[in-house]
Amino acid sequence: MAAAAVASRLLGVLREATVAALFGAGDAKAAYVVAYSVPFFVQRLLMGGTLSIVFIPTITRYLTRGDPAETDRVVNNLLTLVLLVGLAMVVGGQVVAPWVIPVAAPGFAAAPRLLELATELTRILFVSMFFLGVSLFLTGYLQSHQQFTVPALAPLLFNLVIIGASVLLAPLWDIRGLAVAWVLGTAGQCLVQVPAALRAGLRYRPRLELRHPALREVVRLALPAMLGLAVVEVNSYVDRVFASYLPGGTVNAVAVLDYAYEVVQAPVGFFAISIATAIFPHLSRHAGTGDLESLRRTASLGLRAAVFATAPVLALYVAVPDLLVRVLFERYAFGPEATDAVAGAVAAYGVGLVSVACYTVVTRVFYALHDMATPVRVGAAMIVLNAVLDWLFMRWWGHVGIALATSAVSTVNVATLLWLARRRLGSLEGRRVGRSVARAMAAAALCGLAAWAAAQGAGGWVDPQRLRGQLVQLAFALAAGGAAYLLASALARIEELRVVLGLFRRGAASSRA
Repeated sequence: MAAAAVASRLLGVLREATVAALFGAGDAKAAYVVAYSVPFFVQRLLMGGTLSIVFIPTITRYLTRGDPAETDRVVNNLLTLVLLVGLAMVVGGQVVAPWVIPVAAPGFAAAPRLLELATELTRILFVSMFFLGVSLFLTGYLQSHQQFTVPALAPLLFNLVIIGASVLLAPLWDIRGLAVAWVLGTAGQCLVQVPAALRAGLRYRPRLELRHPALREVVRLALPAMLGLAVVEVNSYVDRVFASYLPGGTVNAVAVLDYAYEVVQAPVGFFAISIATAIFPHLSRHAGTGDLESLRRTASLGLRAAVFATAPVLALYVAVPDLLVRVLFERYAFGPEATDAVAGAVAAYGVGLVSVACYTVVTRVFYALHDMATPVRVGAAMIVLNAVLDWLFMRWWGHVGIALATSAVSTVNVATLLWLARRRLGSLEGRRVGRSVARAMAAAALCGLAAWAAAQGAGGWVDPQRLRGQLVQLAFALAAGGAAYLLASALARIEELRVVLGLFRRGAASSRA
């Protein structure tokens, strides 16, 4: 899963690099970002994240009962509901687009052309919601059957299709070609999982029994989960609202923050989401059997692994953000002005990277306990804090202030959830986690210093204005930073390093066998 997540996120970064080269960070990309946010907010609210959160614990419980007929009945009911909601989203999106875009980006009111373009793109992107909903259902089905390979590989096809289709369609339809490419990508991600689901036992027969106990439980759990996801999405919406009021043109703050967010979120997909996804079925089983001690140990391991994996990336984002952005994006339509703007946002978002990684783990603890309400209540308070900090920090630092506010809110959010989880479950091996965090952050500081020094040193004997020289600088920075982190981790006897090396040794032994 981690390997597939790494490959998928790397392709995701390549996808963003392709988009940057084709469209830059100007008004057209900003219109696309707003258009993209509207249907995906609805999708995540109604099906996407909600479905994955509530489906796995429910279907796992029926699978452990050993009643295949009843399990198939539940699955067929859920899939029928997903198909109907998906179709309703596609149709409804065509109708509501002209009304929701002015709400999503009120700052665009001064540019009617942007509002019109964003509305058109929204209508195209709503079509992809049907395929994405079914795709996420299939992913949940396969994961509940302990099959992780195909769901982990499906995003690879998604990104490859978008990259290829964008290059082919952009010359014909400009930014509209990117929207069509997303529709094709979601369709590919959906269809590639169908054979694996059939092999796992999926036999779809349309049925919709709204009074079935499992379906009623899913709806009951989905409502607070939807509210929890809405909190996360509303925070993103608040960020875009404030960013839409900043001056646009060659570099638009909405587009800049989107690029930076994609770069910073890549490691979350590499490691944190993979870790959280892998431990979620185990957390669900421990919670279901009342084995709280095993649940605490699993949660502690997930937190420590998430911190260890993301701490060096935080250091690199803070130490060499301009070099990273220049290598990834600066070509064709994406110029030096856009590089400077995105690099500042990457550093500001990067400060909160470890908090975001821990959030993916701690929320799974609450979801495994069927407690969707606690993350919602905490998240609702975070919306108010986010709006206040956005307004305050934006006045001082513009779009960088918005990104920094997001990092601050992420840290307060996860700290509050961890405190509540400890009150409910007892110690989550707090001292052990605290020692691991302190050691990882100290090693990360050395990583950042080594990366910065290596980049500066390499810049003295290569041309930093050419891509080849920039690649050499980045390679030196990554090598020096990685070596410093691993050496510091070994000297500090960070347990997670030994765990990772042990996994590599076992994997190599299995390959030889």
